Amino acid sequence: MDSSRSSPLTFDLSVVIRRPPRAVFELLADIQDAEPIPRSATVRMVKDPAGPTTVGTRWHERVKIAPFTWFHVESVVSEIEPPYRLAMDFRSTWLTGHLTYDIEPIAGGCVLHHRERVRARPFVRWLQPMFERGMRPQIVRRLADIKEILEGPS
Repeated sequence: MDSSRSSPLTFDLSVVIRRPPRAVFELLADIQDAEPIPRSATVRMVKDPAGPTTVGTRWHERVKIAPFTWFHVESVVSEIEPPYRLAMDFRSTWLTGHLTYDIEPIAGGCVLHHRERVRARPFVRWLQPMFERGMRPQIVRRLADIKEILEGPS
């Protein structure tokens, strides 16, 4: 077996946002109110339970990937340190992974770091290179949209 196919995909991307860490954290902690991100996506997201985001908060997400075809993702918050970190584990039929948003204060705003590890489930592991090619541009678009939501259009 090719060991590279069983290694998780890793993404470490970031964007500078001219807003304080608390504003970025608050958006991420209630991201369901801002979806769809990226703006071109068709997303339905429900936070459970409603109210403040804490360890154990869940998001039930459906993303339309083709006509009459929805991709389901279940996420659960695994770590939270307002206003600097929000981390979650996620799973779907095809993928499992872990996402950490680290928010680093800088002069005039902050840097939002998107750090994600993703592993294709065994029955679709052969598709992992395709997942990587598709995910990286989606993450870049997502970060650009988060920046635009918080700063307004450039």
